[in-house]
This record gives sequence, structure tokens and C-alpha cells, in this order.
Amino acid sequence: MLLKTHLAFAVLLILIFLLQVQSKVIFIIMVLISTIIPDLDFGNSRFGKYLIFKPLQMFVKHRGIIHSFSFAIFAAFILAILWPISCFGFFVGYSAHLICDSFTKKGIQPFWPLKFKSSGILRTGGRIEEGIFIGLIIVNIILVLSFFIF
Repeated sequence: MLLKTHLAFAVLLILIFLLQVQSKVIFIIMVLISTIIPDLDFGNSRFGKYLIFKPLQMFVKHRGIIHSFSFAIFAAFILAILWPISCFGFFVGYSAHLICDSFTKKGIQPFWPLKFKSSGILRTGGRIEEGIFIGLIIVNIILVLSFFIF
């Protein structure tokens, strides 16, 4: 999926969980950053095109280990040790990315190194994804407005 769809879904999850977390700013920042991280293994992604991520791309293939819940759990565990307050936001954002990509034709290997693949019918950047993006924006606006109304 495209970055804008990943971010729109991440914002939906932020709005759903925001009232439940104590450190709201850290949670928001971690969700938004971690939803971008899985695509750093792809040289044509918005942020993966930068030279600093080229070494990573030499060692991992796109939608390989980094696009797995195995990696998300491992990274969240490390964060839980080093910076516990950031762990939940990281896992929510990272998982949001993986969930979105699991509905694309290319799919993901959710529990790498197991070969099982989770894939769907969506074409990255296609009309259905555009519709999903617009739907997410509408839902996000409704949720934000509901915070002010209720």
C-alpha cells in the first residue's frame, strides 16, 4: 500500500487508542514513525530511497523479515527493555503497516521465517486502495469531530 494509506490507517488506530494511553504525544509519534519503518527495505519507497537505508536494503529483501510480526514482536521486546513507554505505540504502528500490506496481492510472510503468506486482492496504488484511503479519511474526521462533540 501507499504511504498515505498506511498513515491514514495509523491515524485511525491512534484515534481508537488515544484515550487509553498515558503518554499521548509519545504514543502518536511512535505510531506514525513505526508505520513507516517496514518500507525502509524498499529502495523506491518515500523514505527508503535515501542513501542511509541502502545498507539495510542490501541485506534484506522487500516484504521479507522486516514485513513480519516476528520482527515487530522482536523490535517491540527490545523497545520494552530500552524505552518501555514507547513500546505500545511502536507495536500499534508497525502492526498497522503489516495489516494493510497483508491485503495486497504481494502480501507478507506474517510469521517469518515460516513460508506461510498472507495476501489479498488489493493492488498497491489501485482504485480500491484509493477508496479505502478516502474512507479512512472520512472515518478519521468523524472520530476527531466526535472528540469535540462528546
